Amino acid sequence: MAVFLLKGIHGGKYTPPDCAGNGGTVFTDVPCPGGANVDWINEMKAEHITGGCTATTYCPNDSVSRSQMAVFLLKSEHGGGYAPPVCTTTFFTDVPCPGGSNVNWINQIKNEGITGGCTATTYCPTETVSRGQMAVFLSKTFGLLLNAILP
Repeated sequence: MAVFLLKGIHGGKYTPPDCAGNGGTVFTDVPCPGGANVDWINEMKAEHITGGCTATTYCPNDSVSRSQMAVFLLKSEHGGGYAPPVCTTTFFTDVPCPGGSNVNWINQIKNEGITGGCTATTYCPTETVSRGQMAVFLSKTFGLLLNAILP
């Protein structure tokens, strides 16, 4: 996910700084050097796109939910300090406004035309994001040609 998002932001030829020059070991479960995709994960932290799954861990082997993906996409698109507007409308029955988990983020990706949901009336916030879905999310978020960013 870190590789996909950073290539979406910076372009298909982007390579992040070496982890040693980008904070060393930022997350205890992604050691520098040697952690899988450590350079990419450290850069996600440096750009304030992620804070990890806890204060000290990234959980690199965990799946990403559609709810979490909404946050990743918008922080990648608008910058790490971005916060979406507070929701005023319930777009999806499974993400009520107010009160749904990450509802502001999910409503904003709906407002920006990044998603139409998993059905016409639901978003499926707890479902995991597949590589195919990620390709569509990235293409819509960054206006990219898919072959320019996906390995």
